[in-house]
Amino acid sequence: MTKYIPYLLYFWLIAMHQVFLSDVTSIFGVKINLPLLIVALVAVYKEEIEILWFGFFVGLIGFQGANDYMIWQVLMVTVIGVVTYHFKERLNLESLFARLILVFSVILVHNIFTLLLELNEGFFNTLFVNALPSAVYTTIFGWIFFLIKNDRLTYKKIKSIF
Repeated sequence: MTKYIPYLLYFWLIAMHQVFLSDVTSIFGVKINLPLLIVALVAVYKEEIEILWFGFFVGLIGFQGANDYMIWQVLMVTVIGVVTYHFKERLNLESLFARLILVFSVILVHNIFTLLLELNEGFFNTLFVNALPSAVYTTIFGWIFFLIKNDRLTYKKIKSIF
């Protein structure tokens, strides 16, 4: 039972972000795609069956407000999580840059598919105004996570700066 506690915390974090923090952390309408970031990070560090069910439940929790196309979001998040896992298995992801490119591409692909679901016109404008900056903004948070995970960013190092 204790191995499921991190997943429950991830679900709680995603739900709290979608309800409370999404608008607070947005910059000029560009939002963090936290559900996909967490799915990509779990896909990098866990096994395929875990990412399969985790992606399914993240799609259910993270895109609850998208009533018209929620089932498509659930399917997209699950498929993107499994594809990310298989990319991780076939690629050498020891460098930080490779992991960041993987996270950026996952977020960008999801944003593009979401735009294709939602919009009929103005696709390229919204792509360059919202989808691409959102992928960059989310990748910055992934970069901070990888720095903390690899012990390149620690409390001691931050404290030594100030």
